[in-house]
Amino acid sequence: MKHKSFAMLLVLFSPFAYAHPGEHHGNMLNAVVHLLSEPDHLAMALIAVVVGVAGARFYRRRAAARIGNARR
Repeated sequence: MKHKSFAMLLVLFSPFAYAHPGEHHGNMLNAVVHLLSEPDHLAMALIAVVVGVAGARFYRRRAAARIGNARR
C-alpha cells in the first residue's frame, strides 16, 4: 500500500516538474550558467541540498544509536 501511495503522488505531481517551457540549446557551460542563474533552478537545488543534508544527519544519528545499543 505504501508503494502504491508513493506512485500515486509521483503521478499527481509530475506535471509540476516542468520549470518553464522551451529547450536548452548550447554547450555544457551554457547549461551550467542557466542552472545557476535561474531562481526556480536554484530553489530546487537548495531543496535538494537541504534534503540531502537532513537525510545524512538522520542516517548518521540512527547508525550511531544502533552502535550504541549493540554495545550495551
